[in-house]
Amino acid sequence: MTEVTQEYLDTLKLYYEEEVEGEAYFGALAERLDDPEEKRKMQMMADVETYAAASVKPLLDKHGLTARAAADLHASGRASAAKATGSFAHFMAEWRKSFPDYMDDFEALEAMTPPEDLPLLKVLTNHEIAAIEFLEREAKGAANSTAPMQHYLETGEA
Repeated sequence: MTEVTQEYLDTLKLYYEEEVEGEAYFGALAERLDDPEEKRKMQMMADVETYAAASVKPLLDKHGLTARAAADLHASGRASAAKATGSFAHFMAEWRKSFPDYMDDFEALEAMTPPEDLPLLKVLTNHEIAAIEFLEREAKGAANSTAPMQHYLETGEA
């Protein structure tokens, strides 16, 4: 059995909180978009964050971790969205560059995870894989660019 380290616990809690913030961030961006299809895609990104957070919430409970209040995390996410400027296309292009960098972080968390926690953490990692694949498809103008996120929301798999 892998030892549960404080670093693991701190990172697990932080990543959970970031997913809850992300849910509000993407949701707030979706609210201000005029194009219905762009709005749908952005809301789906928020839904993916919600699913990812829910996937690891049982691990917080298991390890006795208390995240910051959801209302505070949502307020933080919405505040970040309020400061974000740019079009839907701008966000897609920026995230296409930055999201792959997060894979190293998720893989590092998996590396310090006790084996019994790994299945739920894989669901967390899979959300990033699905989002990256969406961004790649979106950049190529794929007709159903959201298919990877839809698959994730239905299965928790990438």
